[in-house]
Amino acid sequence: MKLQTLIASTALLFGLASTTQAHHSAVQYDFAKQVKYTGMVTSFSAKNPHLLIELQITDAKGPHKVEFEGHSLNNMYRDGYRKDMVKIGDTITVNCAPLKTGVEGGYVTSVVTAKNEFFGMASRAAPSAADAAKIQAAAEGKKE
Repeated sequence: MKLQTLIASTALLFGLASTTQAHHSAVQYDFAKQVKYTGMVTSFSAKNPHLLIELQITDAKGPHKVEFEGHSLNNMYRDGYRKDMVKIGDTITVNCAPLKTGVEGGYVTSVVTAKNEFFGMASRAAPSAADAAKIQAAAEGKKE
């Protein structure tokens, strides 16, 4: 009986451990702030469980890569994302909730693509006036 209890407990612990490794919280991001990055896409993965983007940014620090994480593909699709909107080599603008640690990167709240298309969480994106116009036009079914 003790052996069966030990086996069951061990199996439960391994099951819980794999679940906690499979997904993590967004607590490391500061959703009260928004930061904008523009750069060339070096990596883009739009599949579950998260959007992953890596941009090559050139600024006062010189050229360097910055990584971003975003919502699930299902949520991104609801927020306007469509397949092939972003390609490796495109220059895009990413609005994000920055990492609380101060490291560059963050949680994607919206993206303006190379073709000037918009997708993202409009309510959290703190979009520029131009982005806000795109959101409004999209809501009204207009093309700019």
